Amino acid sequence: MDFDITSALDGDVLIVTFTGRSTEKNARAMMKRYFEIVLGSGTKKVLADIRPLQGRLSTGETYFLVRDLPVKPTPAGIRTAVLETKEKREYAAFLETTSDNAGVFLKCFVDREEALAWLRAP
Repeated sequence: MDFDITSALDGDVLIVTFTGRSTEKNARAMMKRYFEIVLGSGTKKVLADIRPLQGRLSTGETYFLVRDLPVKPTPAGIRTAVLETKEKREYAAFLETTSDNAGVFLKCFVDREEALAWLRAP
């Protein structure tokens, strides 16, 4: 396996960190593992930190991955913030838009504190 996903609680927020390499071949396995962690935690606020992950899927691969998530429909009430690097801001914007179009609500950030504030806002 060329990726790892770890998790830790930061108060009321589950921090899920992706490391290794992102490829079309392992993307579905990553999403399956991500949902196992999130659903198993019982937490409703999730910060998905993809900054350490090497590489990103193409826009087409991302589009189809979001539309074919292993958990459908995505669980109601879970608020997800995705933390991305400044250099990959355009990818983050596409991920947010294509997810919204597929009925998967998430918001992308490049600043960890802003992401946590958004998750903890009423």
